[in-house]
Amino acid sequence: ARLVSRQDGSNPVFSLEIGPHLLQQLESKQWGRPLALDAVFIQESFGKLMIYIQKRSSQVDRILTIEMFRKDLAAALGFASELTDSDCKILLTYLARDKQVLAYDGNVIKLAAPYESPASVSKEDREIASLKSLMSEISEQISLLEIRIAALRERTQKAVETKNRSSALAALRSKKVAEAVLARRADTLFQLEEIYQNIEQASDQLTMVHVMRGSFEVLRGLNAKVGSTHDVEDVLEGLKNEMGRVNDVGALFSQPRQETNDVDKHALDEELDALMRRSRQAEEEETTEQTMQRLATIQLPSRSNDITANKPEDAQQSTNTEAQGSSLRYDIGALECMSLDSPSDGERDSQKRQRNENTTWERS
Repeated sequence: ARLVSRQDGSNPVFSLEIGPHLLQQLESKQWGRPLALDAVFIQESFGKLMIYIQKRSSQVDRILTIEMFRKDLAAALGFASELTDSDCKILLTYLARDKQVLAYDGNVIKLAAPYESPASVSKEDREIASLKSLMSEISEQISLLEIRIAALRERTQKAVETKNRSSALAALRSKKVAEAVLARRADTLFQLEEIYQNIEQASDQLTMVHVMRGSFEVLRGLNAKVGSTHDVEDVLEGLKNEMGRVNDVGALFSQPRQETNDVDKHALDEELDALMRRSRQAEEEETTEQTMQRLATIQLPSRSNDITANKPEDAQQSTNTEAQGSSLRYDIGALECMSLDSPSDGERDSQKRQRNENTTWERS
């Protein structure tokens, strides 16, 4: 809005003067003239306003005059000049009515604390605002006196350099008067600042008392709901018992499940032995079947005295045939001595004698 000036030459920040003059300034070749302008544009500056408000932490620091608010706000928003009266009025109305972050009455503004609704301006708030306004005025007077004293000091130095005694005395006299006034103003400002600090401390203590009183009411209500110490002990004891029950049930679930019927180990051993015997019997039967097949395919030669030693081929064939027959006779003897159960000592001796006889017969 500051880019659009009014007919009287002023440049407001938050308001627009609706009329032909404004329409002519806002007209463009692409869009033409605007058709509806009846609003106040300050939403963009609201974020900076909230930062300015949140920086004031104490309750006394949130009380100020409109003049102080106007100067501080222009600096916070980055404006080169102070806000006009119309801009300040529009802004205060927007913050108090729409945003509810402050309350104002006459020349006094009271900013709301964070997360609280603004309270109305009281008599104490007016006195605090007057004190702060006086301190601000004295601070400005001190700044002007310091500038004047610096200028008089420079004038005195120049008069001394030009050896102008009368000008030097006049400048020196004025400087002394200004320094005396500055000392009085500084002393007054020191006293006012001390008073202000005491007020701020008392205000903080009052806020603390309110908070403590509210906390006391809350604690008393909560303790009433909790009950006596006996009730608390009963609750704790019951809680302990219930937790013990939960642990007992958890322990039952964590135990390994036991078999309902015990298994007879002797029966298991007998069944395992029977399975092993059947396995050995099957192996022996398979070996016997293989031996019988070999016997069926090989014809044993008859013992004869007509063995001719003249032909090497016949002798070699006879030797091979006798070896095969000896092997077969050994297998037959082993089959005859074979048993499903483990052989006893007598059986082992009989088998050994049979093998010896077979060997003797083969040699003969």
